[in-house]
Amino acid sequence: MSSYHGIIIKEGLKDPSMLNEMKILGRKSTTIGTLLRVEVEEDRIHATVKLVQMNLLKEPVYYAHFYRDQELIVIFPEKVFHLTPDKETWKAAIEYGKSVGVPVEELDFKPCRFEDETY
Repeated sequence: MSSYHGIIIKEGLKDPSMLNEMKILGRKSTTIGTLLRVEVEEDRIHATVKLVQMNLLKEPVYYAHFYRDQELIVIFPEKVFHLTPDKETWKAAIEYGKSVGVPVEELDFKPCRFEDETY
């Protein structure tokens, strides 16, 4: 069974204890908060997407994303996008993110492939 990796901003969660459901692979401090690189098994991805979506702060709006192979799942509090690592597929998610107040420079969905991970 393969797994998904994801990026979640710890400070963007209503209840950070939900992270206990995931394996934390790495962390990185940035100006927007603590980025956590997590792992979720394939058979738990749908439940995890729902759990993350329910826990994302709406004011200001935060998002998270999960990825593997040619899949990229971008999760906002009110909407989920199923994309690919190809930036050409990101337009709807970027436009939506901007419409709910996420700065465009934060809508890069990186990393979105295992080989691009740096922490």
